[in-house]
Amino acid sequence: MNKKVFFVIVSLMSIALIGIISVQWFWIQTAIDNKERQFSLNVNAALQSVSEQVSERELREYLAVYQKLLDSVATPKESEITAVFQYVDRNVNTNKTYVYNHGILEEDYNITPSLIDDSFQDTFSIKEYKSIQLTTIIDESFENEMRSMSSIERLQRVERISSMDRAKYSSIFREIAANRAIHRRVTNIELELLLQRELNSRDISIPFEYRVFNETLATKIGSESFINVEGDYRYQTPLFISDQGESDFDLVIAFPSKKVYLRNSILGTAILSVVFTLFIVIAFSNAIYQIIRQKKISEIKSDFINNMTHEFKTPIATIHLALDAIHNSSVQKNPEKLTQYLHMIRQENKRMHIQVENVLQISQLDRKEISLSQTAEDIHKQLDRAVEHVSLLIQQRKAVLKTSFDAQHSTLLVSNNHMTNVWINILENAIKYSDNTPKIEIKTFNTSGFLCVSVKDHGMGMTNSVKKKVFDKFYRETSGNIHNVKGHGLGLAYVKQIVELHHGMVSVESEKGKGSQFTVKLPLKIDN
Repeated sequence: MNKKVFFVIVSLMSIALIGIISVQWFWIQTAIDNKERQFSLNVNAALQSVSEQVSERELREYLAVYQKLLDSVATPKESEITAVFQYVDRNVNTNKTYVYNHGILEEDYNITPSLIDDSFQDTFSIKEYKSIQLTTIIDESFENEMRSMSSIERLQRVERISSMDRAKYSSIFREIAANRAIHRRVTNIELELLLQRELNSRDISIPFEYRVFNETLATKIGSESFINVEGDYRYQTPLFISDQGESDFDLVIAFPSKKVYLRNSILGTAILSVVFTLFIVIAFSNAIYQIIRQKKISEIKSDFINNMTHEFKTPIATIHLALDAIHNSSVQKNPEKLTQYLHMIRQENKRMHIQVENVLQISQLDRKEISLSQTAEDIHKQLDRAVEHVSLLIQQRKAVLKTSFDAQHSTLLVSNNHMTNVWINILENAIKYSDNTPKIEIKTFNTSGFLCVSVKDHGMGMTNSVKKKVFDKFYRETSGNIHNVKGHGLGLAYVKQIVELHHGMVSVESEKGKGSQFTVKLPLKIDN
């Protein structure tokens, strides 16, 4: 895949993912804001309803008592009293309320002008009007009367009051009630029950605290814990509003757990949104990982083909030259030369065979088709055979090899061929990745139930980033397609898998420019 195309795809997917996350976050915030607005509307509506119900209840109490007083007075037949309360005064010293009435008594005697003079054709009735003045004193007995009346009796008497009388007298009764103490006008039980009912009817079922305030002063009416929630969101509405729209009292309600309630109201939807967004993030990350992995595999495949081509090209060319030389008549007459070229062909063919075997072994390991036939082997003897196998390479590079076999227990159950290949691969890497004259040290020792084999060189070394990948299949430290050292990047991957199949472990310590040390730890005894 072209790098520009890859960059564009990743960029677009990243922008899309960021956009989805941003939209989800915006949606959650918007949902919380909408819930809060709806919550505020419902609470304000509940408070207004409670205020109206309390005022209406108080007015009904006054009207019930008033109707009872009217019921005790006879009403003249064919007479009608049109009256309004003219003046209300309250004496603070005597705690009595004076209600001054001034009305007109209208009596109809059914006398028309035609009864007096036949020439008059009008049919209107002659009525008599009398002025009536009355002073009513309302004291403690009025309130006692209110308390003594049952709810049913109040309701029956209020129902008999006409709408006109109700409108005429409501303002007067409100003025009378305004002089009473707030705790005599409403109780905690009434407010709490009304608030609970109104809030529940609007699907608000969370704890609340309330208090009635006289301007800025708190009254006795309210919950005991209200003082502890002063910092929370609060809502208020006026109580006992006068005809002029004024009120001395405010009902204030607060919700200590409002934030938790609002969050919980959208918690289910928010969790689903987060989960689905997480799925998208995981899918996106996996897609990016797979794209990068496929790109890396493609590069590794191309690099592997180039390396394998290079590895086969040299022996094939050597064999081709050797065959051409054998056809030369002078070489055919010289047995020594002929033997030399045949040996060269055999060595190069063996070299190609080893390369093919390495590839096949890695393939078998990947498919888990390789079988380990384990026998008791002396690791020291295996190391000697491995050194002998790379002796030609040691001679070519004029390498200095030092061995120190200090392990007291060196016999293990291992696969002879595969473990020998492990030591050969490590030794070949130590020689190939050394500058100038290679200096190799091989040590063995026992520690905590393990046999440790250490191969140390003083060569190129490697960086930390290379150390993390050095056991990966096909990995080689490269610069483009030019490699300072021949190989196909399968040796150390093979080493790691074979050692792990023997329940061991392999590690590397290295510093750039100071060499590397590979250590293989194999258990002395494997528990079945």
